[in-house]
Amino acid sequence: MTGKHHAWFKSWSRDPDGHLLHSSGLRVLVLQEDGYTDLETDDASMAIFQAREASRGVPVHDLAARVQRLLGEAAEWHQRNPS
Repeated sequence: MTGKHHAWFKSWSRDPDGHLLHSSGLRVLVLQEDGYTDLETDDASMAIFQAREASRGVPVHDLAARVQRLLGEAAEWHQRNPS
């Protein structure tokens, strides 16, 4: 039996600028400096993500945990799918 996140990688893609894009509208900027990779959310896409989640009935107090989970997915997707 599979969990609800068994195909999480299908929700991710890379936009023409090289940043990661989730199906929720969250855009993750990939910054590579001094031998390390840093991931940061785009402010405009964060508003889109929050509006989408709120329309689905997600409580505000759960949004931070969801963003953290998505950033973990973004890091793994980026490693599996190098630009």
